[in-house]
Amino acid sequence: MKDLLLEIGTEEIPSRFMPDIMRQLEERSRSLFSEERLSFESLQVLGTPRRLALLVRGLAGRQEDLNREVKGPSRKAAFDEQGSPTKAVLGFCRGQGIDPSALVLKDLDGTEYVFARVSEEGRSASEVLPDLLQRLVWSLGFPKNMRWGSLEQTFVRPIRWLVALHGSDVMALELAGVRAGRTSRGHRFLGSGSVEIGSPGEYENLMEETFVVVDPHRRRRMISEQLDELAAGESGVRDDDPDLLEEVVWLVEYPTAFVGSLEPDFLELPREAIITPMKLQQKYFPLSGPDGSLLPRFMGVRNGDKNGLDTVVRGNQKVLSARLEDARFFYTEDLKVPLSRMTEKLDRVVFQEKLGTFGEKVKRIGGLAVFLAGKLGLEEHRDSVAACAAVCKGDLTSQMVYEFPELQGIMGEYYARAQGLGEAVARGIREHYMPRFAGDSLPESPEGICVAIADKMDSIAGIMGAGMKPTGSQDPYALRRAAQGIVSMAVARELNLDFGVLVEEAVRLYGDRISAGVTGDIREFFLQRMRNILEEAGFTYDQVDAVVESGSLNFHDTMLRARALRELSLEGRFGELVTGVTRAANLSRKSPGVLFRKELLREPAEEGLHGALDTAEKKVRELLPDQRYLEVLQVVSGLRPEIDRYLEEIMVMVDDEALRNNRLALLDRVVNLVRPVADLSRIVSRSDS
Repeated sequence: MKDLLLEIGTEEIPSRFMPDIMRQLEERSRSLFSEERLSFESLQVLGTPRRLALLVRGLAGRQEDLNREVKGPSRKAAFDEQGSPTKAVLGFCRGQGIDPSALVLKDLDGTEYVFARVSEEGRSASEVLPDLLQRLVWSLGFPKNMRWGSLEQTFVRPIRWLVALHGSDVMALELAGVRAGRTSRGHRFLGSGSVEIGSPGEYENLMEETFVVVDPHRRRRMISEQLDELAAGESGVRDDDPDLLEEVVWLVEYPTAFVGSLEPDFLELPREAIITPMKLQQKYFPLSGPDGSLLPRFMGVRNGDKNGLDTVVRGNQKVLSARLEDARFFYTEDLKVPLSRMTEKLDRVVFQEKLGTFGEKVKRIGGLAVFLAGKLGLEEHRDSVAACAAVCKGDLTSQMVYEFPELQGIMGEYYARAQGLGEAVARGIREHYMPRFAGDSLPESPEGICVAIADKMDSIAGIMGAGMKPTGSQDPYALRRAAQGIVSMAVARELNLDFGVLVEEAVRLYGDRISAGVTGDIREFFLQRMRNILEEAGFTYDQVDAVVESGSLNFHDTMLRARALRELSLEGRFGELVTGVTRAANLSRKSPGVLFRKELLREPAEEGLHGALDTAEKKVRELLPDQRYLEVLQVVSGLRPEIDRYLEEIMVMVDDEALRNNRLALLDRVVNLVRPVADLSRIVSRSDS
């Protein structure tokens, strides 16, 4: 057994590409070694902005031998009447490299087939590896590829050096005109240039001696520990930002954290106006005090050691000051312009080519938000909802948001508050963009909820109505996220409303710009989002089917019904409910839909079910308006003895048409009792009591 090292040296790879590249490298390496029957003790992927590396320890010296049986033609097709091999079986034998006399017969489901027993002796790892590694490297996919020189091959960045060692031996491997050797390269500025690697086991230590930490997990730990130590020294806490930390890991080969300061008067700016340039432009970590307020400090990570760190700090402070001076200028100038005037500029900003401007969108949002407020019974908030909707997109024309699009809605809140538009309007402007991503906070204020839903519903209706429905993985307008956000808000904020009326209103507000027939597609789109949320909440697929099949867009109500169904499924009576109602439903499908007539009852079992139904229907009518669905299901499950007696003692499908239809109508009443809660015929994981 020997260790294996593959290092691909490149020009700097964008940090955002690296996590996925590393994932691919590990998954495809494991897959190829398995496919080639080469076992190993451990496999590790390593990398920095300038290199991708694979380190395999304890790699087997040879492939495992392969013994398998390959199915061929049936015996009838393989041999003629004289028992001689046919052309079909001779071709099969040639393909497997065996003589017909070596074939064996096996019976499969009453038919005999010929089988070839194929044995393949494993090759040495040194024979297999060059081709395996070639396939591995060229199988990697990237968001963007580069071509360089006159080469036909493309890669994420030009390949500049290549290390390929099997034990202490250099492998015969060439990629994009670069021949493999044992020479790597150290840190671009601190290293001594070339690094000769004797064997894979030396790789990590040798590279660190030349200021390259090749293990990304170790770099992450080093950065975190250094930042936390610096933060403690400043009596502060760094912002918990895993994405920024991940990005910095892939920007450096040898991390050294430092702390810098900014002029205290910059803290007069909105918090986000300070943090955003820090994080997005400079990749700094802000520091907060015990009370959560920003400190006039920041932390950064240099790609190098501590030599000359004072100069590095001064340079970074100078750059950040320039960034924050710009932010202060933008903010000061924006405050001079009322949000209403910023909003007027939206008449010249295109929302979507077929759907008009953002100014038109704002007007539709206003109409839809006020309509929603009325439907939700928020009459006392109608004026503030309308005021919030009227300026919710105004900051899109501000200088600050032009420079930092990530601050849309956030800066609008600050401007609204500074201009005296009221706390409700200001908060609603920020909240109406929520949720911005999976797991983000949801709006809490009536203004934020109404405007957020209206904004998202307008986009869904317009884009889908213009014939641009999401397909497969393509969703350029993020409509799935918008719909998921609406459903999440409806469920979390317990909005007891059939959103079908909002869909229709959103389509109506577009007039003849979009197809009115899109309503059905939008409904199905929302139902799929509801399914996703229920499945993520742990409901089984049949429970989801049972409650979603009604097509209701009252998402809060759907969640209540699903919870009731799941809760009852944990009780012993669930089997009674499902089995009893299913037996009734199977027969009631034959009902022509005539009204039940009490005077046609003939047998005691009919009288018993009818009486029990009268009592149950009265209770259910009292429970349904209050959405007490678990109690509804429990009431219906109590009918099981009468249903069983009815089906055992009564011949339902009699020749007398009137009597037959009346008996079916009685079963219809059973099914209709539970139908407002769930379609129990969808439940497949049943358990009888």
